[in-house]
Amino acid sequence: MYTVILGLFYLFYSRFLSGAIPDDFLKSIREENPSVEVIVDLSDNSITDLSSSLTTFTNMNLVLVDNDTTSPVPEELCDTDHNGWVAGMVGQVRNGGALNACDAILCPPGSYNKDGRLSVTTGCNVCTSCTTFGCTSCMDDTPTTGNKVYEILNELFTETSGRTWYNNGNWLVVGKDRCEY
Repeated sequence: MYTVILGLFYLFYSRFLSGAIPDDFLKSIREENPSVEVIVDLSDNSITDLSSSLTTFTNMNLVLVDNDTTSPVPEELCDTDHNGWVAGMVGQVRNGGALNACDAILCPPGSYNKDGRLSVTTGCNVCTSCTTFGCTSCMDDTPTTGNKVYEILNELFTETSGRTWYNNGNWLVVGKDRCEY
């Protein structure tokens, strides 16, 4: 499902996509108006790779957190031609001196951020339990690591797209007891 409103394209698609983003993804919009603001929320799917064909877009907010992305974000998506990506965050992160502006699209494996990506104010934190790009939670930094109940609840939250639940307060919040979820 997608909507185009006043030069803005918005697509939200959750829990049905798997594999690599195909090269013809959003092809008609790329051909018609590659400078249109594009918002694509593909979080909580099973996307493994990004397509470098997305480089055509100069103003895209691509949300890919909590997928199964194992391949790095293509460097071309993070160059100076793409400063407008992620609501301008790619350019801000690069201008702020970050080593890898692609982290503004997805935190790399071995790290996490509550938004799954670096921002000017919040970095990607070390987390050995995050093995894919774009992790939004970390089992390493909880006082209950190794607790089987916590591990099961964490898996339940992640596998059922807990970030989208109506009542998801305190889930995976460091220092909160599981009875407070």
